[in-house]
Amino acid sequence: MEWKLADGPTLLWADDRRRGRLVVACCRHAAMMGVQIAMPLVQAKQLLLHDPNRPDANVLPHDPFADQTLLMRLATDLQSALSPKVAIETLAEHPWAGFPRHQPESLFCDITGVEHLFGGESSLIDAARTRMNEHYAINLHARIAAAPNIATAWALAHFGDHAIEVTEDPETALRPLPVESLRLMPATVGTLGRLGIETVNQLLRLPRGGLATRLGKPLVTRISQALGELEEPITVHHDDAELSCSDTLEYPTSDLGILLDRIERLLEEIRVGLVTRKHGALGLRCHLSLVTPPPLELQIGLFAPSQDTKHLLSLLESRLETQSLPSDVVRLTISIPLSAPIRSVQAGLFEQESVGGLDRGADSPQSFGGSVLSRMVDSLSGRLGRESVLKVRMEQDSVPENSYVAYPMTGPSPSRSRAKRAKQVGRGNSENRASRDDGQHLPSRHDAMRRPLTVFDRPYPLLSLKTSTPPLGDVPALVRYRGQAYRVIRCWGPERMETGWWNGPTIRRDYYRVETESGQWWWIYRDMKATQSDPNKPKWMLHGLFA
Repeated sequence: MEWKLADGPTLLWADDRRRGRLVVACCRHAAMMGVQIAMPLVQAKQLLLHDPNRPDANVLPHDPFADQTLLMRLATDLQSALSPKVAIETLAEHPWAGFPRHQPESLFCDITGVEHLFGGESSLIDAARTRMNEHYAINLHARIAAAPNIATAWALAHFGDHAIEVTEDPETALRPLPVESLRLMPATVGTLGRLGIETVNQLLRLPRGGLATRLGKPLVTRISQALGELEEPITVHHDDAELSCSDTLEYPTSDLGILLDRIERLLEEIRVGLVTRKHGALGLRCHLSLVTPPPLELQIGLFAPSQDTKHLLSLLESRLETQSLPSDVVRLTISIPLSAPIRSVQAGLFEQESVGGLDRGADSPQSFGGSVLSRMVDSLSGRLGRESVLKVRMEQDSVPENSYVAYPMTGPSPSRSRAKRAKQVGRGNSENRASRDDGQHLPSRHDAMRRPLTVFDRPYPLLSLKTSTPPLGDVPALVRYRGQAYRVIRCWGPERMETGWWNGPTIRRDYYRVETESGQWWWIYRDMKATQSDPNKPKWMLHGLFA
């Protein structure tokens, strides 16, 4: 299955270190307007603007973890509503041809033996579509395929002509589809393309023995799976029982005081479950069923696991105060989608109730796993948005602007690789950010002036000016920056920074620390690739400031 926002063309973008912002996903409406995967975002926006009859386009940043979280929620929901055998698709080591996003995006549902409960296969499919269209606030539009095996169902859901595809004959259904529908590696698809083989029909005409010899056994395995000759195992999704409490209101209301009173009661019930598990909430979800659909859902992430109901209530209160309810609330549901083990702090025998201005009594935030820092981060994230309260993590990249990544301090932590992300999501729990070792790099006491205090996201060009003063080695004695000339009186360097060939186009820079006559301390570099192309016009850039 795949989904998109209901109204208007939708595309997702992500930052590429080499090419800037690129499209990583788009709906079929956007694709029909000319949008393609890996297209620059600016170009894609221009294509959407050229259609005068289009509804407003949805241009959103790609959030892989949010995708995984929703996919897991959907899997759990379908297990309770349709069939107990629901699995999240398993990925290969490398992305499949035509799918640059290396992350699970489909669900497999074994409906053997449950069709009669819905009055047949077609009624079951209608029930699945209705649930996704009405139960989720973002109005999911799914592409669904029913087939005798996993491979055929996946191929039809992704490459079929209709939103719903049903077949009992895999071979006939697969023949008109492109070879990418078999989940092949890009190199294999490239080789087949050079041979003029673009569809499954053309591929099935070739002897499998020759295919295995020339293109490898994985290709033959995919063909056998698609034709139902080789069974493809699935791993049924197992989700830890999610702590959840609901309350149906006697009379629908939008009164904030009444809603907060009911929410506080539900949080007290949730806290009992958290204490039993010795866990604290790292994520909080409040689902408001309204008189007029769709429902309203509030998601809150926390910096550290907490069992403090007053703190959780204050976070929900700050969110509800900014929400405009389109209709009265008829039902409240509070759930904990993410939790982590909590470390309680026990007060000493002779310890004062207040130490350094922080309460340490039995009912203090610390005894529930909280702290002044975590409560402050949670409050700021709730009021400003989690994307406004960020933490920095160092990355293994020699290019300064790519040597770190900023991510929200609340909610789940981004993993360093897709594989780790999948494992984290599968467990359903997250580590405590406030206590875990995140590989922090402490400042070095040696050569404190080796790196600037300020590094620009995008370096600024410097123009080398002619002057009677001789250059300081390779560094020009006079440069122009933003229309003003600066004379360089001292410099230190060079320090070579170069990327590996495996990271794409090579970046080669010689960095210098320079002092200007007017007292500025700069971090500049010479672009070696640009200089080699035109040695008479070396390209200099200002990348940072020391003061």
